[in-house]
Amino acid sequence: MKTLVVLCNIVMFLFTCMVLVTDGMAKEAPYVVFALLLLLVPLLTVFVLAGGGGASSRALQRAALIGNVLLLAAICWAFADQYPHPQEEGFVAYMVVIVLTPILSAVVLFLGIRRKAPEALKAPAQP
Repeated sequence: MKTLVVLCNIVMFLFTCMVLVTDGMAKEAPYVVFALLLLLVPLLTVFVLAGGGGASSRALQRAALIGNVLLLAAICWAFADQYPHPQEEGFVAYMVVIVLTPILSAVVLFLGIRRKAPEALKAPAQP
């Protein structure tokens, strides 16, 4: 599942880059922040899931988890704010990718944090 999530995050990042290149960067501050979330959260998630910064860095895992939750909230806000939606090719595919990716990422990150929690509670072996 971790491999699928990494792949989804890469696709989401590339998809977002393509949209930014074709449509241009937003001018309003909330949408600039939204674009940054769409770019930075997938990069952080891939970094954490690929074992960057030490695979046991719980702080990075938590930051990625919180980032994915914030990204999902921002996606819901942007989806509601831009109603009615454009009749462009690829819109539905893009929405599916950007909605499912943070959900899957958050689940995998949460399970990874939970799996490591019991290990952290174990007492070190006595010599």
